[in-house]
Amino acid sequence: MSEMNSKATDAESEEANALEQSTITMVDVLEQEKEMEDEYAAVLGASDEKACTYAKGPIQRQALYSCLTCCPEARTDLAKCAGVCLACSYRCHENHELVELYTKRNFRCDCPTLRLGTVKRCCLNPQLDAPQPPNDANLYNQNFQGLYCSCKRPYPDPERTTEEVMLQCAVCEDWYHLPHMKAPGASEKMLDACSEMICDTCMDKNQFLRDYTGLALQPVEAEKESKALAEEEQVDAELEQSEEPASKRSKLTAEDCRRPNPTKKHQGAAFWTNDWRKSLCHCTDCLALFKEFAVEFLLDVDDSAKTYEERGMQRAVENSSYEQGMRALSSIDRTQQIDAITEYNRMTHKLKDYLKSFALQDKVVKEEDIKAFFSRMKDEPKPSVGQPHFCR
Repeated sequence: MSEMNSKATDAESEEANALEQSTITMVDVLEQEKEMEDEYAAVLGASDEKACTYAKGPIQRQALYSCLTCCPEARTDLAKCAGVCLACSYRCHENHELVELYTKRNFRCDCPTLRLGTVKRCCLNPQLDAPQPPNDANLYNQNFQGLYCSCKRPYPDPERTTEEVMLQCAVCEDWYHLPHMKAPGASEKMLDACSEMICDTCMDKNQFLRDYTGLALQPVEAEKESKALAEEEQVDAELEQSEEPASKRSKLTAEDCRRPNPTKKHQGAAFWTNDWRKSLCHCTDCLALFKEFAVEFLLDVDDSAKTYEERGMQRAVENSSYEQGMRALSSIDRTQQIDAITEYNRMTHKLKDYLKSFALQDKVVKEEDIKAFFSRMKDEPKPSVGQPHFCR
């Protein structure tokens, strides 16, 4: 009897271990799904995937694509480039050669315009009888040609054998490799801490921005020197103020300029901390300066790519399949969890084999192909599930 009880205990222990491993596996699946959801939401979550943005006018920030199938001349002529919104990339440019542009500011979808030719019609704007005039306010850079950085290389670069990290400039919105920019020493250590970057070329074009580099991340030694100078200036200002009668001290008004004087001449690109835009001066003279250099958007804290990503992430939280999956997982017993992961693994193996056939035939996978796959999966007889895994 004792031997039978021992075997039963061992079997139960093995079953418990198997169930525990299956539970962890299911959580891992959901965690991977969440990572994919987060990446999707960051770039696309704040963009409309169903309606063309042409009718809405210029959008503050949206995900965009350049279609080189519809605009083949764009490869060599920037004037021939066109950008399409997320919804049009799905509905009007399926299976086309698209260049993912991440996000761009103040852009209006080109799909219904003459930028895409005189024949093509935007599927999402059937009310338009003919292609519309080009969006003259749109700005185009080399990214629309599939080129990036001062090295003018594609991304991903087929000739690179190492990982390439690129940063987007908050002004020109091009993407740069750190080694290809003039930047302060040890800039690679600032990458994780910086909120936004302005490339060296844009800092040279907008030299008044150098006055704000006290808000930027600094190498350790430069940071200590800057802090010491700032403290020195503050002490001098307090002494000067204390010597002046209170009745003669002028009150700070909205028109007083708050643009700081640079404590050290800045060279190269600038890496900015969180909320640095909130410290930009809005006095009359400074507003005119931002307008003169066409960088008024820097005064808008909601213009940043980071704010756009946060909006997308927030929208995705309510519909997160990760959250739904975790709730479902916690509501079923462990035997059902094993059945769920078994069925999931069966589906993924069959899907991989199905997609492999398209790769071998060099065929493009279409939406109807995926629908057909899941329709067949639904009709297939299921293996026995819900049965005891060990005989007691």
